[in-house]
Amino acid sequence: MSPWTITRTALLVSLLAWGLAPGAGAQETFTLAAAVQQALQSNPEFRSSQDAADAARARANEARAGWFPRLDFSQGFTRGDNPVYVFGTLLTQRQFTQADFALPSLNTPEPLDNFQTMFSGQWNLFDSGQTHFRSQGAKRLKTAADFDTEQARQDLIMEAIRDYYGVMVAREDWKAAHGALQAAESNEQRVERMHTAGLIVDSDLLSAKVFLAQMKDREIRSQNSLELAQMTLARVIGESLTARPEPSESLGEPAPASRTLQEWTQTALAHRPSLRSAELQAGAAASATKSTKAEFGPKVGVFADFERDAMTLGAGPSGTNWTAGARLDINLFAGGAQRARMAEAQANEDKARHSLEWLQSGVLLEVQQSYLDISAAAQRAAAARDAVAQAQESLHIIQTRYEAGLTNITELLRAQTAQLEARTEYLSALHDWQVARAQLERSAGILTVSSALLQTTGAQ
Repeated sequence: MSPWTITRTALLVSLLAWGLAPGAGAQETFTLAAAVQQALQSNPEFRSSQDAADAARARANEARAGWFPRLDFSQGFTRGDNPVYVFGTLLTQRQFTQADFALPSLNTPEPLDNFQTMFSGQWNLFDSGQTHFRSQGAKRLKTAADFDTEQARQDLIMEAIRDYYGVMVAREDWKAAHGALQAAESNEQRVERMHTAGLIVDSDLLSAKVFLAQMKDREIRSQNSLELAQMTLARVIGESLTARPEPSESLGEPAPASRTLQEWTQTALAHRPSLRSAELQAGAAASATKSTKAEFGPKVGVFADFERDAMTLGAGPSGTNWTAGARLDINLFAGGAQRARMAEAQANEDKARHSLEWLQSGVLLEVQQSYLDISAAAQRAAAARDAVAQAQESLHIIQTRYEAGLTNITELLRAQTAQLEARTEYLSALHDWQVARAQLERSAGILTVSSALLQTTGAQ
């Protein structure tokens, strides 16, 4: 059997031995779309963003409540012999008699119980627009929170895609390293037989053993990288870290992008959720400034109280009374507190506007970077693909020459290393290509579960 045949056989055996990889018995296969769906359902961090949106909706409802009247109920109990308290309470209970005018009763009255039942209502009719602007700002923040949730959803999809392809690359890298290890073992055995037969010198045998040790180290490292990649994906999709999710798709070259950079830029400005959220937050900050300014204006409201006072909580003698009125409030001086709040609100509005400007430029930069990354990864993949074919052919030639004694073992080991590195570079380029495509859609704000990127890339 020729050296080239031995090497190809070892590589084939390594692929078949994939079931012996670390954690193989605990693996669960996933398509990319299924992994993304599970992440959206089970990832705790994403659920926390949904909780934040729920809190924003509650705050919007709280601000809207300022338009409605307020009604309070209170039930109190008081007992005492304070002369003023007893005199006034007897009046409110409608129990005051002629005998209560006696000086002993006025000066040293007996202790008196009073159960006070009260309903109080108030309604803010006009507050110079303060409630309007506060409600307007809260409504904008509620919508901004929904956009934040959508951005978190797209970020999670992006993370799941990156980690999914990360496992695929780590798996293929382990296969390549495992195959290289088996080839190195076969090569070391062959060299040892040649050394025993006196066909090669000691240095060739030592070089083969050193190379075998290097491939063992490479295979161990690739095993660790694979397990770490699987744990990372498991965490993202909400699985236990002991799970070993296994992609059921193969890593291939994607179709070229069809949109121009300008089209991607326009899409990002129109659809990026974080950008829309920042716009709404800037609007909410402007509403907060107007609401703070409204504190300088007058406020008009009405109020009413109904009260029942009795010696017992249930039925029995009691007295009832009511009061109603209107109120006008105008702040004349508050030590500069309102002006300080106004300055703070204006500073927050300026901050939100500047943050929006910075985010806009950052989004445009992300789009252009992702667009360039796709082009670079495609070119790297094309070059690496050719390098893999050339490295395989070169290895075949050098193995034949070494067997014939026409070259030294250093050239042989260098060729084997070059083949492994070419394969690794090709896998890295494919990974970066797929991730850059997803990153471009995320940058443009259109990375959803219906994206074509989540469709099957190929069955294994």
